[in-house]
Formats: sequence, C-alpha cells, structure tokens
Amino acid sequence: MFNRKMVEDTLKGIVWLNERMGTWSLILPLIFAIVVVLLLISCYRKPGRKNSRLLLGFYALIYIFSGFTIFIGKDFMGPSQALTGAIALWVVAALLIADVIFGWTEVRLSERLLLKVISLFFVVAGIFLYPLLEMALGFKYPRIVFLGAECPTTISLIGIFIGSIPKVNKPLFILVSFNAVITGLSFAVNGAPFDYLYAASGLFGLIMMTIYFKPIFLKKPLK
Repeated sequence: MFNRKMVEDTLKGIVWLNERMGTWSLILPLIFAIVVVLLLISCYRKPGRKNSRLLLGFYALIYIFSGFTIFIGKDFMGPSQALTGAIALWVVAALLIADVIFGWTEVRLSERLLLKVISLFFVVAGIFLYPLLEMALGFKYPRIVFLGAECPTTISLIGIFIGSIPKVNKPLFILVSFNAVITGLSFAVNGAPFDYLYAASGLFGLIMMTIYFKPIFLKKPLK
C-alpha cells in the first residue's frame, strides 16, 4: 500500500524521468500507441495465435521498458520500493512471454455486447484517455504518464483480456486485476485521483472473471 508521501515521490520521479527523456517521453508513448493499435486491429480482423503472439510480445517489451523506468527512479521511490515495482512489471513481462510461447490467450473482440463494450472502453482508456484524465484533473506535463507506464498499459491489457474471454492468460489476468484494484485505489486516495480509472479496470476484470468463471476456468461453453 502507498501513502501520500510515496505517491508524491512517485510523481516527482515521473517529472524527473520525463525531463531527462525530453521529447522521447512523448515520442515513445506515441510509437507504443500506434503499434498497439495496429496490432489490435490485426487481432480483431483476423484472430489467431500469430497475431495474438505479436501483440502480447510487444506488450512484454513495453513492460520490460516500464520496469526499467521504475528502477531508475530509485532515488525518488527508494531502492527497495523501486526494485520491487520493477520486478513486478518484469514478472508481468515474463508471463506475457510465456503466453507468446504457449498460446494461452487468443486476442479477439468478443461477440457478446457486454464484453465488447467493457473491453473497448478500457483499451481506449489505457491508450488514449488516461493522460487526458490526468490533465482534466489538473496534472500537466511533465507530471503525467502515457502508454508505456504501468497504469495506462495495464488498463489497456485488462481491456484486451476482457474482450478475449474465455481464452485468456488466467494467472496474469488475475494478477493484473488484483494489483490494479489495490494499487489504483492506494494511489487515487493519496493524491493521484486519475488512478480510480486504474482501480476500475481491475474491478471490472475481477467481475468479468466471476461472471464468466466456468468458461474461463472450467472450459465450459461460453453462453
């Protein structure tokens, strides 16, 4: 759990990183967003292992990058907290790489209206809306993050998993959803209210796993 000082230190670290990266702090998220959108379109138009692996493999690269950015912010977050955060994101990357190898997730846009609407909302929220919400709540560059940082990236990943039910990476779906609720709420109540969106993505991930428990975990037909 995070307190107000830890959240503020994290925000200071974001400012420091964005200032050090300069224009690359804007260019890299734009590249991430363009590639993710193009790969998502491919998955939605032609679902299958090949396109799913390309998308999830790219997400693995994003999480490796995100973990590195947290690790180098150790002077603001503290060495132990920064290392823990980095390792957590690298674990996500490792599970995504395992998914690429074993084909657990088939990325698609569900034909079921509930799953489709929720999935698209969080995909769009993670890729595009998160920084707009930050700015609407009074946070300005360089005190904001984009796709490539943990929160918006995970929001979009949860959206992808919701749309891909029932064929999803179950351990990772559970992990990122629980973490989104806990971390999102902790940040939101301690000075980063935009992370209520992060918490909401995790909550909806858990709700969808509950509603579709049998198709996901027991391999029953999706009704």
